[in-house]
Amino acid sequence: MADTLFCLDIHKDTVSALVVDRSSKVTIVTGCGVADTVEQSFEDAIQQIKEQTGFVGGPCLVTFGAEFFSFRNVSLPFSDRKKIEQALPFELVDHSLVDMNSLLIDFIVAKTEANVTDIVAAMISREFLANHLALLDSAGISPESIGISGLSTAYRIAEGFLTDNFVLVDIGTCWASVFIALNRQVVLIRPLAIQPQAGGQKVRDDAFIQNVIQTVLASQLLDTKVPNYKLYLSGDESQVKTASPVLSSRLGGVDVDNFRQSAQAFIKFEPNIQSHYRPELMDSTLAHVFISGKKNRGFNFRKDDFRKKRSFLEYRNLLLKTAVPLCVVIAFSMAYAAYNYTSLNAEQESLRQQVSAVFQETLPEVTRIVNPVQQLQVENNEIKATYRPGGSSGASYTIIELLTELSARIPANLSVEVVRMVADMDIIRMKAVTGDFNTVDNVQKELVKSRYFKNVTISSANQSIQGDKVNFELKLELARQ
Repeated sequence: MADTLFCLDIHKDTVSALVVDRSSKVTIVTGCGVADTVEQSFEDAIQQIKEQTGFVGGPCLVTFGAEFFSFRNVSLPFSDRKKIEQALPFELVDHSLVDMNSLLIDFIVAKTEANVTDIVAAMISREFLANHLALLDSAGISPESIGISGLSTAYRIAEGFLTDNFVLVDIGTCWASVFIALNRQVVLIRPLAIQPQAGGQKVRDDAFIQNVIQTVLASQLLDTKVPNYKLYLSGDESQVKTASPVLSSRLGGVDVDNFRQSAQAFIKFEPNIQSHYRPELMDSTLAHVFISGKKNRGFNFRKDDFRKKRSFLEYRNLLLKTAVPLCVVIAFSMAYAAYNYTSLNAEQESLRQQVSAVFQETLPEVTRIVNPVQQLQVENNEIKATYRPGGSSGASYTIIELLTELSARIPANLSVEVVRMVADMDIIRMKAVTGDFNTVDNVQKELVKSRYFKNVTISSANQSIQGDKVNFELKLELARQ
């Protein structure tokens, strides 16, 4: 599925646009167009652009020429973007000839140090922007972002690691923009005016060249005596050829190069588009395709009152994109819940059968099984009451408990044979046979320690007729619980 993007570049004399396909690693230009805004209205120019590119709808990006903006360099003692946005209008009010409320402001960070952040602020008329956005909206164009033409070209040069410090001059037919970068960060932006065509012929504009030189020298950012930077020219080919040697000579022999975005790697053109592509007008737009969407890369005046409001169609498309995976998740969850329910039911039935089997094995005489657990509990309570000395009103010890305690208290190394044991409500009488009288005393002493008995006495102890055994009887008084 094609991932197409419509890119529109607006200048005071021309409007140019591209349609690119970004669905693969290679960016393919599938449509392009250019329209004049001097001889016709902006609205008519946009319609002409749509016809040339075949654009009918979809995501789009818009850039305005630097000639529509005013720029200021500001240093602030903090780096938080929200604080900068709040402080900027107050910092710029003394440098503006118009009411700050009539301007929309955005900024880029030029340099951040420990306690200082240098920024480049750009301002554009809210009325101008609102009028142009209204015309674009009526033509079915709703941009995702609004940037400044030429800045993306500077970022593309910086990303290519061609040089750390450079000056980019983006030249149009009657406009130009200067971008100065230090350490691959744009630190200065200035729009310049150049002389338009005279009598249909390109003319050399000495004033334009002088403005470029003055901008570079006045910035005091670069070493112009021993150039520590490189100068890149992009845009109008005739202006580039005319200006290159003059600029190199007047700026101390700085290296001058022509940067063509359309000549870079991973860019292709459809065969029927190549002949219509005009690099002097469209290269800066093409560069913006690669920079768009990158966090904090460039200006974006699609903010505040001009923030994009999604249409019903966009909401519907977004809903469809989220609804499909959501439905898959819900279906999977329901299937998993059904599987768990079936598994738990099977496990529950298996346990129920096991309980019934245990019940039938324990109480074979019971034929009607209603609640096996409860029925077993009732039967167990009845058994406990039956085998408790004195019944339910006795000391509340079962015979099993008492036998366990007697077995634990009489040491295993003593030879004691219990002959008879009688238990009633409060007393146990136990007759036994052992080897000597010391053993009788030891048994009595051990049983006294038990919490089950409050008193243990030797009722009788007699030696047998043969003289080899001792018959004795113990009286054990039960302690109440």
